[in-house]
Amino acid sequence: MEIGRREGPYIKIVEQPASKALRFRYECEGRSAGSIPGVNSTPENKTYPTIQIVGYKGRAVVVVSCVTKEQPHRPHPHNLVGRDGCKKGVCTVEVHSESMTQSFDHLGIQCVKKKDIEEALKAREEIRVDPFRTGFSHRSQPGSIDLNAVRLCFQAFLEEEPGKFKRALMPVISDIIYDKKALCDLAICKLSHCSAPVAGGMEMILLCEKVAKEDISVRLYEERNGQVLWEGMGDFTPTQVHKQVAITFKTPRYRTLQVENPVQVFIQLRRPSDGETSDSLPFQLTPLDSGAVTGELARKKAKHSY
Repeated sequence: MEIGRREGPYIKIVEQPASKALRFRYECEGRSAGSIPGVNSTPENKTYPTIQIVGYKGRAVVVVSCVTKEQPHRPHPHNLVGRDGCKKGVCTVEVHSESMTQSFDHLGIQCVKKKDIEEALKAREEIRVDPFRTGFSHRSQPGSIDLNAVRLCFQAFLEEEPGKFKRALMPVISDIIYDKKALCDLAICKLSHCSAPVAGGMEMILLCEKVAKEDISVRLYEERNGQVLWEGMGDFTPTQVHKQVAITFKTPRYRTLQVENPVQVFIQLRRPSDGETSDSLPFQLTPLDSGAVTGELARKKAKHSY
């Protein structure tokens, strides 16, 4: 995600980080934090987060730090660690002046515990790394920070005078990187109902394995011979995801109300960020009684008569 206009030199993310390939590690684990792979990385052809400074040729310094996934993008307490240029949680490197491209091939994420958030952000404030100048007031509200997700923020400073990198470009942020250990396989454990009227709007409760409340949807669909004939999404907001393991939602309306027999469909969980789905469970959409159908058709007719 690149923010801001593109007049003059700007930072371009050539290779985004993979969103769900890295486990965040604590310093006390006493082992390497690993390296963030690129989104297109494979075992045979490894890639890493890469940026390019476009519209400029010369010396430049790039500073990489962690910011929160949501706007405003505040400094995130998690630290970047690696072989070269990493100090006090941020990575500082000089870009190769020939290609103006820099790949970050030994960059890991070291997470902090909730009780250490304030101290970590105080250290970040001391080195004045606050890309979007949002301040550090959030350090007194540790509960507001998602410790299972970060974005990388890339800042670039161009050399105006020998040894003086003062010209700042607009910072850009990467796609979200999720802590792999916090992501569970999607699974529906129990449904409050196994059927619902074709008119939709019936409230249900779905129990599931842990999900991210802002990255989950409930999908109902009809399939025949491998072809999807209809799909509809359960209606709910993130606030209706309880403790990451229960979702209260309203069923979607079927493509037609004029059905005489129950319609066999399926229900599943879907994670929008990567398209992952749970196993599907059978579900039925039931006909309305004759009075309800007549009333619905009358309302439709009245609506279109104006």
